[in-house]
Amino acid sequence: MEFKDYQHRTLDAYAKWLETLYATREQADESVALLESKGLEVPEDLRNFPRTAWKKLAQTGGIAESAKEYVNRTDDAGRPIPHICFKIPTGGGKTLVGVAALERLNKQTGFVMWIVPSRAIYEQTKKALWSREHPYRRLLERTTGGRVKVLEKEDLFTKADIDHYLCVMLMMLPAVNRQRNKEFLRIYRDSGRYSALFPDTDDRRAGNILIEQHPDLERTSPDGPVKHSLVNALKILRPVVILDEAHKAYGKRGAEEYVRAVNQFNPSIVMELSATPNRRISNLLVDISGVELKQEEMIKLPIEVTTFDNIGWRDALARAHDKLEELKIEAHSLQTNDGQYIRPIALVRVERTGSNQRDGRNIHAEDVRDYLVQNLGEPPEAVRVKSSELNEIANEDLLSEFSSVRWIITKAALMEGWDCSFAYLLVILDNTNSQRALTQLMGRVMRQPYARRSGRKALDRCYVHCWQTPVDTAVRQVKKGLETEGLTGIGDDVLGIDELKFQVKDIQRRISFRNLDIFFPRVLHRDNNATEGWCELDYQRHILPNIDWDSISPSMQVSIPDIDRGPLSETIAVDVEPNQPSTLTIENLQVDTTISIEWFTRQISDLVPNPWKSSYIVARSISEWQANGLNEEQIYKQRRQLTITLRERIANEIERYAEQIFRDKLIAKEIRFDLEVGQPNFQMPDSIQLRISPSDHQLEHYGQPVQKSLFDLPLERDFNELESKFAFYLDAREAIQWWHRVAVRQQHEYYLRGWKPDRIWPDFLAVSDNSNGTDELLIIETKGKHLDNPDTYYKQKVLAALENTFNQGQTEYGEVKVASGPAKGRFRIVFEDEDFESIWS
Repeated sequence: MEFKDYQHRTLDAYAKWLETLYATREQADESVALLESKGLEVPEDLRNFPRTAWKKLAQTGGIAESAKEYVNRTDDAGRPIPHICFKIPTGGGKTLVGVAALERLNKQTGFVMWIVPSRAIYEQTKKALWSREHPYRRLLERTTGGRVKVLEKEDLFTKADIDHYLCVMLMMLPAVNRQRNKEFLRIYRDSGRYSALFPDTDDRRAGNILIEQHPDLERTSPDGPVKHSLVNALKILRPVVILDEAHKAYGKRGAEEYVRAVNQFNPSIVMELSATPNRRISNLLVDISGVELKQEEMIKLPIEVTTFDNIGWRDALARAHDKLEELKIEAHSLQTNDGQYIRPIALVRVERTGSNQRDGRNIHAEDVRDYLVQNLGEPPEAVRVKSSELNEIANEDLLSEFSSVRWIITKAALMEGWDCSFAYLLVILDNTNSQRALTQLMGRVMRQPYARRSGRKALDRCYVHCWQTPVDTAVRQVKKGLETEGLTGIGDDVLGIDELKFQVKDIQRRISFRNLDIFFPRVLHRDNNATEGWCELDYQRHILPNIDWDSISPSMQVSIPDIDRGPLSETIAVDVEPNQPSTLTIENLQVDTTISIEWFTRQISDLVPNPWKSSYIVARSISEWQANGLNEEQIYKQRRQLTITLRERIANEIERYAEQIFRDKLIAKEIRFDLEVGQPNFQMPDSIQLRISPSDHQLEHYGQPVQKSLFDLPLERDFNELESKFAFYLDAREAIQWWHRVAVRQQHEYYLRGWKPDRIWPDFLAVSDNSNGTDELLIIETKGKHLDNPDTYYKQKVLAALENTFNQGQTEYGEVKVASGPAKGRFRIVFEDEDFESIWS
């Protein structure tokens, strides 16, 4: 874990404040004791050591230049509360700084209250602090020697816990901010759950001493015993309080009430983490700007803002799909060349998400999902909805290579508690509230993966697509959104791109092919419930349920190099001085190494949908690991590598079974691939829509437009070098009647199905005159020199199987026809380094 320069400066300023605070308090305590011993009045300024320390720091430049006069706080016992604020923009690692600040308190035991404003941030922080592998938890483990307890407000704790552990209690803002009817709130109830912190109720002498020490404790009656409540327990413990996203409370009405609510816990120190602090309430120790995050490569810049004002929302979504595909290709290249994994994700803001709100007028999450899957070819598992009633990314590790998520549709559920650095593209389809959405969602796509630039221009910036919003308005709102997220000083990095210069045109077929019915076969599956008795093959419905999960045997012979069979230990690099790292080793951490079948089952749940079957596979695998000599501790330590191996082999087994099921169904005529008239085949549209800019050029060969493209105006931008060469080859071949370049993201385009979930989009469709006078279908995919690519090998096998089935003639079902004549087919992959004539052999 490596801190950025501004984080080091923040923590250095905090350490200096602590040093000044402790020294000032010590001097103040001595002076107060002396005056009280002589019976003299103690000046109020002398007791207020936090303000004195702040003034000393201000004189030496130890506070933020933008800080105002010190704001006092006192607890319910009248004592001053030291409190400071770290102003760090969204994406700058506020929570990491908060955890590191706890480390610098050198508290190995005691009590910390971590207060967050919302459920989303609560769950995010809880997940991080509970995971012993997360950097936040590891920092706390290092501070305490492995003695950390993370609590929720309902959890019981004892005096022994406080004496031997650093207890961190997570609480939500509403739990501490309610002042009315507090008797009914759990934290104020006399529960009897914390008896170890209080004297017995019948020990009046001890009770009086406690009240004398803590006069603000709540009692069951004016003269009754002290309540055994959580609030009273906290008052006694005087916790350190972390206010995460403090601006969420201070920016609203009732901020002062929230301050009083926090003060009632008698905190020993209050640390605020905020992107846009309320300077009337917060003492600004550090003020980090967006420029500093930019310099440290924490955020993606510049921001490209593209607006679409003359097309429908579906076309705007298709443009976003194009952009995400570009980023996907760039990310794949980055991983291939540099080994760095990034999976670009798009966030789509819609008008409605509720299950009963799909009315056909407002853009609903399910409208967007349907269009992405059915028209733009996204696998269903790649598209998720996140709303108040439907959370399809719960427990999903979006940064994992095992995750398939590429689209997240929401309305307001991602306004906070979101830190996925793979989010690159924000799509605003909410035309009625797009300005507000831009302001609130801007920070969601700016975090840079791995907190460093990738070196790829496309992956070092982020993108905002707005529908029906003028470009000037969109840019202004993005800049406002940056200010809202505390990202000051980077407004010049917002680049507006007005898509009004593009025109959407209906491109017709060439004259000779108009009014002609052109059909291509789909991969169909028998379905007695369908009108024609056939429906499109669906992996989830027709392949997956037929897999014999009991026969899945990953054959887990363990061959993991250098498995450490010693005790658990942890080594962490610690920066002591610049360029002089030291190493801290914590031996024999007290970690629960019990093997969790449930944990392993979750890791393969996307591969094996039945939890009972996946648990069975995991149990068998664990038994094999143990039979190979691994004990529970070693399995625990190697669980990540074991999971990767397990997933790989399960996936291979599933693919092997799926392929066999597909081929068996072809033989049994449950899957068909032909052109019998009347079945639900693909019909080539009469026209397609293209978005054309003044800079677009028609595809030309030696200065002449191509002649045999099915549609007018094929554009140069839609062809790479290999595709252009193949198009020219088809155009020059006399036997070719017509050819068509398949644009994957174009509406109404052609695709194939195999035994995997993803669709296969060929590059070219064509019809040729055969030597015997019949028509011949060509379905062609062009590839670079990647013969050993598993995806290419899969496509080769699918195309070969479909070609064989198609060319059998399917006489049982009638003649195979394209337009008006019988046909055969050639379905091939054409490689860059081979002769194009080879497709006819």
